[in-house]
Amino acid sequence: MAECRKCKRTLESDWIVCPYCGTPIMIKKVAHKSRPNGSGTAIKRGSTWTARVIVDWRSVPCEDGTTKLRPVSKTKGGFKTKTAALEYCQQLKKSPNKLESNLTFKQVYDRWVPYYEPRIASITMATYKAAFKHFSSVYYYKITTMTVDDLQQCIDSCDKGRSTKDNMRSVCSLVFKYACQNNLVDKNLASFLYSGKEKKGTRSPITFDELKLIEDAVGKEPYADYVYCLCYTGFRPNEMLSLKKDAFHVVEHEGRVYNILIGGCKTPAGIDRTVTISPKILPIIEYLLKSDSEYLFPKEDGSMMDDEYFRENCFYPLMDKLGIKGKVPYSCRHTFANLLKQVYGSDTDKASLIGHADASMTKYYQSADYASMAAITDAL
Repeated sequence: MAECRKCKRTLESDWIVCPYCGTPIMIKKVAHKSRPNGSGTAIKRGSTWTARVIVDWRSVPCEDGTTKLRPVSKTKGGFKTKTAALEYCQQLKKSPNKLESNLTFKQVYDRWVPYYEPRIASITMATYKAAFKHFSSVYYYKITTMTVDDLQQCIDSCDKGRSTKDNMRSVCSLVFKYACQNNLVDKNLASFLYSGKEKKGTRSPITFDELKLIEDAVGKEPYADYVYCLCYTGFRPNEMLSLKKDAFHVVEHEGRVYNILIGGCKTPAGIDRTVTISPKILPIIEYLLKSDSEYLFPKEDGSMMDDEYFRENCFYPLMDKLGIKGKVPYSCRHTFANLLKQVYGSDTDKASLIGHADASMTKYYQSADYASMAAITDAL
């Protein structure tokens, strides 16, 4: 029973207007029961909902010397409705992390390596391992408390080129993606990293005079033969270093025998491309084939040589010894391109030798023309 607020007469509980004076009856609204703090929330992402709960707080230093707290969250996406996402929040809050919350950046990386290594080429993994070494200053930071500034400072302080910094960003992204998959962090910090800008075409080729110095050093200076071969094959450094002995083939075609290498990666035009071997380097290749290693250009212990080892222990020491300044390993590829300009030959065959994308479609319609490609490398 209720009472009219104007005429004070008794009214039935289901009346919405007083029949005596026409005054609307005030209906007391039931307060919405709010969800308790810390029970989680639901976030709309595209066409689905994501459950999110805060499981911890971390201190983040500010520019003024103070610190502020930021939440550490766990998420689970893919819910069709908001209700389903909210219902899952309690389960998400109780479920333990698949990785311990006190793991360092290096510990997460060490778990990521065996997980990811079988999925990619060995030379690519070697590149990532070399790039990760430049994060040594933050190896022992807890991954749950790391900031973008921690990682960006490592990239900014790296004295290597753009390629190395890009690889640093890539490996960082893969490690954080692995951490996200295991509910350790809720954000891939690498997406905010900047690896810098470098103008294309800034690598200067090794000149023909400098190439003659390298040729004269073969057999006298360590790894001069590797650098010389790099200049006469057109392979990218990591492509040549990853070649195994089974990349070498002797092919008979229309009455002539050709010595070739099959290798390459990175682009559709460059993957497993055929490179005829110039007579300039054939004696070197034949000598290297006699080693006990499965690799054609191995380290002294017979293992595969990665980019960083080649740069720091082979290429740069040789350049210093010969007095050649301002060159990087990739300069050898530019040298090969300049050598190609000096001889007559089909542009298609030249593109095929160096593995440029311009030849990618041609390769689907033409078989390897050993004679014309060998005519080019023979004349180098």
